[in-house]
Amino acid sequence: MNRPAVGQPAQPNEAEAVGAGLKGDLGTLDIALATLAYAGPLAGTAGYITFVVGFGNGLGAPSAFLAVMVAFLFFSVGYGALSRYVPNPGAFYAYITAGLGRPSGLGSAFLVLSSYFCIGVGFYGFAGLATQQLVEGWGGPVIDWWYYSLIFWITVATLAYFHVAISAKVLGVVLIIEVLLAAVFDIAVFSQGGKEGISLEPFTWHAFTSGQLGIAMIFGAALFCGFEATAIYREETRNPSVTIPRATILVVVFIGIFYAVTSWALITGLGNSQAVAISVANPAGAFFDVAKQFAGELFYKLVTILLITSTFAAHLSIQNVTTRYVYSLAVDGVFPASLGVAHQRHFSPSRASMTSSLLYLIFTSLLILAGLSAADIYSWFAGLASFSILIAMAITSLSAIVYFRRNRDTEVTFWQGTLTPSVALISLCVMIYLAVQNFTSLINGSQAVADIMMLGTVATFVIGFVYALRLRTSRPNVFARIGRQLRN
Repeated sequence: MNRPAVGQPAQPNEAEAVGAGLKGDLGTLDIALATLAYAGPLAGTAGYITFVVGFGNGLGAPSAFLAVMVAFLFFSVGYGALSRYVPNPGAFYAYITAGLGRPSGLGSAFLVLSSYFCIGVGFYGFAGLATQQLVEGWGGPVIDWWYYSLIFWITVATLAYFHVAISAKVLGVVLIIEVLLAAVFDIAVFSQGGKEGISLEPFTWHAFTSGQLGIAMIFGAALFCGFEATAIYREETRNPSVTIPRATILVVVFIGIFYAVTSWALITGLGNSQAVAISVANPAGAFFDVAKQFAGELFYKLVTILLITSTFAAHLSIQNVTTRYVYSLAVDGVFPASLGVAHQRHFSPSRASMTSSLLYLIFTSLLILAGLSAADIYSWFAGLASFSILIAMAITSLSAIVYFRRNRDTEVTFWQGTLTPSVALISLCVMIYLAVQNFTSLINGSQAVADIMMLGTVATFVIGFVYALRLRTSRPNVFARIGRQLRN
């Protein structure tokens, strides 16, 4: 089946037609819930907000989150427009191929896939460490953190094997509980006036530009990473040309407002005059201290437990996205064709899921055997993944500009196809520059490790690019299918 005429949006059933067995009826809310779980709102609140306050731009943290939200909304407009006219599954992979060609598309696919594997491995380190601390803190047995990570792995691998609708239900329940707890935290702090009263100072220009704004922006961006995964579920979505743009914008707005309000509540609970100093002195415990003070002991215990379920939800979401990239590359012939076969009963990418699970297990095991701690694994690979995704987003914005400039017979406006992707591209390039300047802080590692990781990121893209050029001469039929392109 050929792709639709360039000037016409993809029809609702076209994505299923070009697929290879994935089916589903996911709506906007289903996609949004599955994607939001990747952001791990509670884990982000407990683990990142205090860092943005303490080591970023201090009281301006809420403003930093809103600024990142605006930048990503500009990105979402062009991204959504591409989803209407490029019916091919694969998200970044498909959209970059459509605008910049197959070599760039495959290079980006390798880059994005490696970033998802990195964030998944990083979260196994975080999950094991957080669970170990919880169990030991409550008087449980003292065992190595990776035993808990193995339990996470078994559970995630099992659920990811089945249709994403099952995961969406699980993720939805966990996410709703997380958001409710965060709302209780916010209300408890604001209703009691915080430590020094409620102030709008965090939303002033002076607060926004204070401290290390670059660190605040890059860590703020890291908490948004994953929202772009809405498009990866295209084949399993009802009316994807409408659902995906809506879900993407919904996710970005929710994350931005959620973190802006919750960081404001945290600052209010700590007190404007002490928020930065306390966050620097106790970045891992400041949120929990405020929670216990304003919401009580029971709430504090619930939050410590839900931190584990939040991490689990993020794991499951990451696995689902990783699996679908593997599946798309297999359907295109880049990876072994056997991985591009959907389960006959569950209509899930079951083989790709099992392969992804196995790779996660092997990679994490090798890092443990190499002597890396859980904290090293999390900080190194979560930071690297955020950096890689920002690069992929910048390339996608450029692709949107090129695609709609080349195909002027679409119904996409100048605002959707040129202006917003251009603003997004500039914003993302600034974030990438800031990430490079602050990469050692981003991964909490040495300059040598930072240099190796950044070079590795570039090398991953180059490997995919060069491999595509090789396929053009050695396997032209596979080259023609890169990015699920059905015509030359």
